[in-house]
Amino acid sequence: MRKNLKVSFIALMCTLFFNQFTFGQQSKQDEKQALTQILLNLSLQFKVNFLYEESQLKQKQIGYQASNFTGKPLKKILDAVVLPLNLSWYKVDDKNYSVFPTVSKIAAPVEQKITPDTADSISKEQVSGRLLDEYAKPLDYTTVTLLVASDSSFVVNTLTDPDGKFTFPSVKPGVYKIKISPIGYSPHTTKPFKVGGDASVSIAPIAMQSSGENLKEVKITASKPLVEAKSDRLVFNVDNSAMAVGNSLQVLKSAPFVRISADNSVSLQGKRTMILIDGKPVPDAALENILQTLPAGNILKIELITQPSAKYDASFGAVINIITKKSQIEGFTGDVRADGSMGKYASANLNTSATYKRKSLTLNASGGITKGTNIFSISSERFQDPADPLYYLTNNWSRISHDNLYNFQASTELQLDKHQSIGLFANGGIFYFQGPWATTNDFGRKNIRIDSVSYTDAIFNQRASSYTYNFNYHLLSDSGKNDLVVLATFTPWKRNLFQDFPSVLYDGAGNIIRIPTHYQNRNKAAIDVYIGQADYTHELKKQWKLETGFKFQYTNSNTSVDYQDNRNGKFEPNPIFSNQSNLKESIASVYGILSKDWKKDKLQLGLRIENTRADFVGNFKQNYSNFFPTFLYKHDFNQDNNISISYKPTINRAPYYELVPYTVLLNRYTIEQGNPSLTPQFDYTYTLSTNIHKLNFSLSYTHTKGTIGLFPYKQDLTTKVTYFTRRNLNRASDFSLYLFYPIKINNWWETLNSGTPIGYNTAEGQVLGDNYKLAAFHSDFKSSQVFKISKDLKLQVDAYYWTNYVQDLSKNSGYKNIDVSFLLSLWEGKGQLRVGGNELVFKRNDYLVERGYGTFNSAERVSNDSKRVFVGFTYKFGKSKIQKSDIKLGNEDALKRL
Repeated sequence: MRKNLKVSFIALMCTLFFNQFTFGQQSKQDEKQALTQILLNLSLQFKVNFLYEESQLKQKQIGYQASNFTGKPLKKILDAVVLPLNLSWYKVDDKNYSVFPTVSKIAAPVEQKITPDTADSISKEQVSGRLLDEYAKPLDYTTVTLLVASDSSFVVNTLTDPDGKFTFPSVKPGVYKIKISPIGYSPHTTKPFKVGGDASVSIAPIAMQSSGENLKEVKITASKPLVEAKSDRLVFNVDNSAMAVGNSLQVLKSAPFVRISADNSVSLQGKRTMILIDGKPVPDAALENILQTLPAGNILKIELITQPSAKYDASFGAVINIITKKSQIEGFTGDVRADGSMGKYASANLNTSATYKRKSLTLNASGGITKGTNIFSISSERFQDPADPLYYLTNNWSRISHDNLYNFQASTELQLDKHQSIGLFANGGIFYFQGPWATTNDFGRKNIRIDSVSYTDAIFNQRASSYTYNFNYHLLSDSGKNDLVVLATFTPWKRNLFQDFPSVLYDGAGNIIRIPTHYQNRNKAAIDVYIGQADYTHELKKQWKLETGFKFQYTNSNTSVDYQDNRNGKFEPNPIFSNQSNLKESIASVYGILSKDWKKDKLQLGLRIENTRADFVGNFKQNYSNFFPTFLYKHDFNQDNNISISYKPTINRAPYYELVPYTVLLNRYTIEQGNPSLTPQFDYTYTLSTNIHKLNFSLSYTHTKGTIGLFPYKQDLTTKVTYFTRRNLNRASDFSLYLFYPIKINNWWETLNSGTPIGYNTAEGQVLGDNYKLAAFHSDFKSSQVFKISKDLKLQVDAYYWTNYVQDLSKNSGYKNIDVSFLLSLWEGKGQLRVGGNELVFKRNDYLVERGYGTFNSAERVSNDSKRVFVGFTYKFGKSKIQKSDIKLGNEDALKRL
């Protein structure tokens, strides 16, 4: 209680300090201010966005005192600060306002001049469309003008969004036309069209033609909300927030509903999660290293897709897509990033990337190196002697890994013409891990005496590599109504692990009893994945859209375990623990999605069919098909309030190596074995979501059949050896209420809050011949506080708390802590300095897992070197940021199972 009061007092004092500091600065502001700064302050005050081209506003200044406008509506303030500067403004919707140069003296910036008395008597319709460049790619943040067809008089302006889409939400009946005159493109005016009737007007996609002039960079400024809630996802706008601190792994810790485990595995809402970076998958084996080498400052936004459609592989219940910053400007650019952190051990990385774009050709290359030392520890005790319940065995091991990681990436994209493009992509990583892996096993009676101690001074040495080679073809025709993507991907993955286990057995007084058999183990794996895939989208009439595609994946897995011991005086193979295996698997899938958008409603129906064939040479064959229907319906009550319901089934296939009958000695008393009879796990998730202004509620129920978990299946009470294997449980379920609520408190303080106020999960299955069932309530909460200390300095404080929970027939402990980081922007954004720390207030986050299965009872505490301080620096060079093609590789599921 005293610790909580202390933390609350510190937070209160920090708040008061920033309050005084910021308001002290405001009082010193000059009377004449930059218009862009005024709009920024208004954006925070009224919680709206202003869309404008910065080059048109950056020189504009006007006398302004905020105190003179206290209590006045936004319309009055905009009239006072915008109109005198020969500018106009337009209310796009309740959250967005467009500011632009006044077209003519009579074409003043206007809202719809409709009074409450007459609003209901005037019919207004929505006009929407999409703007594309000559290569059928979206033109974002481009001014689109609505004109009266008869005399070309100005009506209103709007801006396209990042997908090139534009909307005029409230247009009176009449005949209109649209004019677009972006810099670097030939002006375009549509044919006249009529507005009126019951249906909204949808303009066919407009393809602009380049004027051949050299483009100069035009910076578009818009104050987006920190997080946008959409029907099937949350969009975390990292670029506009102080969350862009440290690396991407630290950013994910701040994202709503994302959990980072002790081994740095990432999950969204507790579901099996696909991780993408610009649409490319991240292999599990290198996930932590790749995320740590991607600076948060290079991230534009993170898509948290909690309700993925049938287009995504049925293996995933959620998707996290990290989207990096991009630009269409031609030229050369790059950056250099250096980061370091210190806990008990140190780690550092150096990365660089460069991109060159010239007309229809784009080249990109990047590479990096990471060096450091990591520690991962497990301390456990287990009771497994029914004749002597107090007799126990401890298993305490600590793995210190000295890491050297090398990664590269290269890609090229060529626009064949305005409709077609081809691309080549390659990436790879070579990883070296080595170090001591000491294990201590104590035998005795709990709190009475230790009978003997086994000490194993093991070492390990591992070399791994992962590569991906991809060819892709993209066709966009009929002004964007038809979209075809074809790709072919090859992914070879290899691992070579050597372990050496010399050990000594002592008695309770420390005297040597004997020298057990010395054994060694070499585990090799080579897995090749081949993928062919095609995705097609066709926009039908009346807002209907059809998406369909197919995918074929073939995997050839070869593994070997060479176990040797010196029981005969020299190292010789032991066939009991040695094996070789070859697994061949093919997955063929086809999907179809039919969707319809109405004015306030959206319906999406999908079906994915997958056929799996597996041949474990000399052991078994499998051939099964599965159907995965998906459903999503959303209704918008107004701009800020909506409700949606969805259904999504998924399959969790076992990792390849778990299906082969391997035998691995984790230590002398713990053996893990593969299970060829392991079957897939199926999850069926039903979700009801609603947005009430900025407050988002999501009620989710997941029913699971065949939960896959690691359990003991055999005990040898004489040798004290326990055998573990992965097996299927009967069933499991989870019922959770998710809450998300971002708040902008004022112009220097904003907060992002998310969590599970209440949840209830169950698990049921058979272990060691008996049936067991566990059930428990759980909750969690995460809150990020972002303080803008000055124009270039931000402070972020993340606090999180998890209660105890149940998973896979085990009881898991909760945890809590606070992370803090500063971000200093240098040289007008070309440089960034990051300083901070993780788990700074409470003790290091450890994870306790308790299991009880009759004669087997254990408590296992997992920990790593997570309490750290860090510093990093990023420098960007080149005249502009450049587009990197977002290449879909199609090997997401395969890489997750490596």
